[in-house]
Amino acid sequence: MEFCFDADLKGADGTSLPVYCEVLPAHVGGQKSNIKLSIPAQFVTLNPPENPCMLSGKSGSSTITMSGIHWRSFSGSSKSQHGLEPIELLHIEKLTIESPSRSTEREACFHLAPISYLRSESNFISFGDKSHREEIFKLNLPKLGTVALITEWVNIYHRDSETPGATVHAGFSALMALQPGTPFSIDEAVTQLKTSLQVLSILFRQAVSLHGWTYTDDQTISTWINPLDPISTTSAREHRGKYVAPPQAFLDWASKLTHAYVNSDEKTRSLVRHISLAVNPYVNSKTADHFLFMFAALERVIEFSWKKDQTPSSPALTTSAVISHLENLQKAVLAENGENAGEIAARLKGLVGVVNRPSVREKFDAFLCVYPPMNQYCADLWPILNTGKNRGLKNLRDAIAHGTSSFVSVDVVAVAEWHLAILLERVVFVLLDMAVPAGIQPHAFLLRNSGKGWYERDWWEPLQSKPDYPI
Repeated sequence: MEFCFDADLKGADGTSLPVYCEVLPAHVGGQKSNIKLSIPAQFVTLNPPENPCMLSGKSGSSTITMSGIHWRSFSGSSKSQHGLEPIELLHIEKLTIESPSRSTEREACFHLAPISYLRSESNFISFGDKSHREEIFKLNLPKLGTVALITEWVNIYHRDSETPGATVHAGFSALMALQPGTPFSIDEAVTQLKTSLQVLSILFRQAVSLHGWTYTDDQTISTWINPLDPISTTSAREHRGKYVAPPQAFLDWASKLTHAYVNSDEKTRSLVRHISLAVNPYVNSKTADHFLFMFAALERVIEFSWKKDQTPSSPALTTSAVISHLENLQKAVLAENGENAGEIAARLKGLVGVVNRPSVREKFDAFLCVYPPMNQYCADLWPILNTGKNRGLKNLRDAIAHGTSSFVSVDVVAVAEWHLAILLERVVFVLLDMAVPAGIQPHAFLLRNSGKGWYERDWWEPLQSKPDYPI
């Protein structure tokens, strides 16, 4: 349904102007809303409202509001006192449409971004059917209960075109059927669903964003987030493998994973959240950049393990001697009181801290001590630390981040990035004290048949010693 109406546009500075609006909201998740704003020529001003703006108006029995409106250009003059001058929009945070309910069903429908996994699971559904909503499967999500993952579509008929036809707009949603009279907060439900989506992206191998929701009770209230440019993400299933958990076990793993995530402590949830965002980011990036993002997430876990580990550390035999020499040198510099003595002494003190700092290998040992299953889950993948002349993932990270005279071969980075992603997927389940799904178990059939053969040692071991290319 398209809405055409007059509204008030109010800026952050309190300036208010009348505008004319044309709003065609998205039919399904993944689709952009078509929103146009114009200002009557007689109200054109040299002092437009300050960003961000808000808008409210009515179209028939519907109330339309928008918040977080940012305009790119606002006409400051007009050749005529009649007609409309368009406002070029940059961004809108939220679009809300309140209308009388046309359904007897009480439900909350959460519109999701396109998901590659759900697309493959819904291939058997025919959009030619009369039904415009079809269930794919049900999930048991924490604090929400039973949630049906559905595909929904709308047929748009082109009767006025030279060749009449129709366009199908299809998308995915999470549907909650609500009992009459039971208390329900849509804001709380949105928060809980977003929390579950954060960790479900590990099983989907794709970050899933919430594009909006429709709550039907006495009224139907539809809300769309970033309606001009909703966030959609790419899937990693094409190069990392189709499944983390086998399809027949997906629902069970989804339930266990989301409940384990919600029931874990805040620090663990933070680590899992960082891994999930690094492994399945919301933005596209180059392979080398993605590798650095993921390694930073791994470093968070290793640093947390070092702080948590209670095993007494035994510093290197030479550490105490080096610290003693530096401290004596610091005292000597201060005693001489020469030029820049204070600054030199401060830098020597800093070196003492560097020497006394635990090594990367000590921190990694703590990681394996705090999470013993990772000894097994690291053994079949590209090692994190170097062994002899064979570079570990840490060496590649340093070369990519700090290399100034050479660059790492593209195929080396690609294979290392694949191995790091699999490793981090396993880390998520270990952090949540869960077994690792069959799809990413060491030497699993699904793992060996994905990733273009990059899992095999015959492929990645020679790359450990492949030299860098000079710039």
